[in-house]
Amino acid sequence: GASTVGILAASIWAWRSSNLQVSDLNWKPIVILLVVAAPLSLLLKAAEFALAARIAGQRPPLSQLLEIAVVSSAANLLPLPGSLLVTVRSISEGGSSYGTALAASAVPGFTWLGVTGVGGGIAIVIVGPLVLGAVVIALGIGALTATLILFRSTAPAAGRLALAVSIVAVESGWLAVSALRLGLAVTALGVHIDPAQALALSVAGALTVAIGFLPGGLGLREALIAGLSPLIGLSFDTGVLLGSLDRVVWLFFLTIAGAILATRRRIRPRI
Repeated sequence: GASTVGILAASIWAWRSSNLQVSDLNWKPIVILLVVAAPLSLLLKAAEFALAARIAGQRPPLSQLLEIAVVSSAANLLPLPGSLLVTVRSISEGGSSYGTALAASAVPGFTWLGVTGVGGGIAIVIVGPLVLGAVVIALGIGALTATLILFRSTAPAAGRLALAVSIVAVESGWLAVSALRLGLAVTALGVHIDPAQALALSVAGALTVAIGFLPGGLGLREALIAGLSPLIGLSFDTGVLLGSLDRVVWLFFLTIAGAILATRRRIRPRI
């Protein structure tokens, strides 16, 4: 679509502006991004769906968790809330009403927004504009407050504390892996980045990756990363390139994961 063309054009411009050559790339971080960080993201996506299902009183098998993780991740690249639609439909097919499925899916997403807002906001305060960081922190606290209200009205009473701790742990893991992915991407470009800058950039991801309210296919994540970069000590063209590089590696990984999933589906009836 137009957003893909825009991202491609911006990436070409940024590549030329940076005077980088392919030989200048550090391939070790790219390999780590592909074989470590990307799989971790998928596993966290599966864990997130498992927790959403538990809120709805369901316990899907591991095979279904991984399948939904792949499909919802791919769907979130479309210019619609694909990840949310996939998650809600899967939980509703497990026997829950659409209202329950929607609420259960929203809890991890709002938790992710809250955790990333607070953590990323603190990082922005450290390396960027104080006012922007304070606003992001306030939004994060608001998201966590909404999460608490929704969780208390939706989650089963039995094991509620353990479930809440698990959700916060998974979404904190999302924040850490998001920072790792962006840190690896910028390191591959030969640019130094500290952990606070990587955490700050994760705020852009929180706005577009959560549960699909703002689908990644719109290219908004890359635009926000590029726009935020100059505010935290990175150049605009570096922001464009690191966002695009992370997207390309993630798409490549999802293609591999999707091919494996399709192969398993073809083989399964014959076993």
